[in-house]
Amino acid sequence: MLYRPIKNQDDFKSLIHIGETPESIHWDYKQQFNDEKKSDIAIDLAAFANTLGGTLLIGVSEKNIDGRKVANNLFNIDDFERIKKSVYTSILDLISPHIDVQVVPIKMDDVLIVAINVEPSVNLVSVSQEKNGPYYCFPYRTDFGNRFMAFDEVERRMTDNKTRAMYLKLKKHLPSGGKVILYPFPIGNYGAEWINGFEDEIRLLQNRFRSFVVPVSFIDEVWKGQEGVCLKMNERLFCTRNFIDFENSEKAAMHVKAVKDAIETQKFFDDARKNR
Repeated sequence: MLYRPIKNQDDFKSLIHIGETPESIHWDYKQQFNDEKKSDIAIDLAAFANTLGGTLLIGVSEKNIDGRKVANNLFNIDDFERIKKSVYTSILDLISPHIDVQVVPIKMDDVLIVAINVEPSVNLVSVSQEKNGPYYCFPYRTDFGNRFMAFDEVERRMTDNKTRAMYLKLKKHLPSGGKVILYPFPIGNYGAEWINGFEDEIRLLQNRFRSFVVPVSFIDEVWKGQEGVCLKMNERLFCTRNFIDFENSEKAAMHVKAVKDAIETQKFFDDARKNR
């Protein structure tokens, strides 16, 4: 699942429980911020961007419990502006392409901590390092910390941006277990659901028992409608009947008009035949 950014005290308390919540694919803890190691900061941020997004929490210490790093205590951070400047400098100097982050101060009773929220990137993100000459690494995030992609994984990701873009967009709009009605099918009860365990496929359902699996790479565009998700596939649009607040509302409106015109034209010819 995609991560939830931590923007305030309520977000923190709902997601992070001191003494219980371990570091994961979405969370990383640091008691202090060391801006002398900009490459380490860049690697932490790029790893989240190359995975599914996440939050680097500054001012949260950790302890080892059964082999996992668990949130242990909160420590006051009194140099928020310096941290913010250092984060954005690290991104500009070392990360390519640049990533989307938000550096947020969070007041926890009498302690101030900092959340660095990192959005997942459609493009593969690299970090420039100087070690016996300049080179680039491609970090990613696991439940046990950062790892680095091997050459074949880098190559695969570089040629698979469309699938990743569709995956991130679908995951945002169609969480695991979520279902939508499909349109413009005129008959039957259609829906779509994310297939648990298969991160690159969704299942389109008909009448709740017939189904076919669609790879994410087959989907051309995705919109979020008022009551569900819309998928454009092979020049056909599948979505709910209420076309409101689409990300590409002009194109959706054109499609709806075309469908309505076709229906009205067919009705005209049907009426003409009856009146002959």
